[in-house]
Amino acid sequence: MKKKHIIEIIIGIVLLVVAVKGVLIYHDYQSEKKRLAQAPYFTKDKLNESEMIILAAEYHVEVTPSWREPLKKDDWPDYSYYTIEATKDTEVVVTVMNYWMFDHRSVYDHGGWEKAEEYGITTDNRLTVEWVIKNPRKAAEIMDSMANNGDIFQYIKKRIYPVYEEITGIPMEKYQP
Repeated sequence: MKKKHIIEIIIGIVLLVVAVKGVLIYHDYQSEKKRLAQAPYFTKDKLNESEMIILAAEYHVEVTPSWREPLKKDDWPDYSYYTIEATKDTEVVVTVMNYWMFDHRSVYDHGGWEKAEEYGITTDNRLTVEWVIKNPRKAAEIMDSMANNGDIFQYIKKRIYPVYEEITGIPMEKYQP
């Protein structure tokens, strides 16, 4: 009788351990599912993927680690260790944006200059590279408000360099920021 009782207790303990382990596995699965369902964010400013794409593709900032490398799944969704840094082309983009928003006043870029003015960027207080780096989310909003969401700035060598050369008189091969 005692032997049967001990076996029942052991079977009960085994079943309890299996049930607890199953609950823990299910909890881990649910936690992982929730983590992976979140949208990723980047830099200390917790920029979303769209904002990062605008900064990299249209402002031509340097992203570290490289924006072209696959994201590390283990870090998902927290990529706040990513950084952005201005490049020579960021300066070119800002110069051309200022020209189009405040000197040329193209009706196509009306949304851009209105959004810029919301943030205090005006003819007398122009957009700067430093401001873009310190206010990346706002800078992305301004770019996104430009004609065609600022897509023209992706074609920096063919479309933006010639405008920069026309504005400044500096040939791009001699340009040194």
